[in-house]
Amino acid sequence: MTPPTIRPREWTPGPRRTKYERWVELLEACIWESRTQSWLMRHLGLKTQMIKEDIQFLLDAGLFEQIDAPEAGIYVFKTTEKGREALNQFYKLVTQFFTSEPTSKRHAAFLLMS
Repeated sequence: MTPPTIRPREWTPGPRRTKYERWVELLEACIWESRTQSWLMRHLGLKTQMIKEDIQFLLDAGLFEQIDAPEAGIYVFKTTEKGREALNQFYKLVTQFFTSEPTSKRHAAFLLMS
């Protein structure tokens, strides 16, 4: 009797994202423009508590910077240079180990943005 064949299964993102996926989305969203927490919540589909925790982590890690607008009581966030480097390293890792293509279009686009 021959052992069963294991077929490779294609990965498709589910409705739940890992913290790493959320961090990447937040960093990407704030590369070119500063964004408010409410903008990020609406466009990335994140809940209040989750986004507060993620933003705080990114701030503590130095990947995000907070731009204050105290007169309006609105806080705005921007990806730092360290955050750009973290995204670059993320894309290098993903394209090197997890894609069959030598370079992904997304990574190529990011490298052009840097």
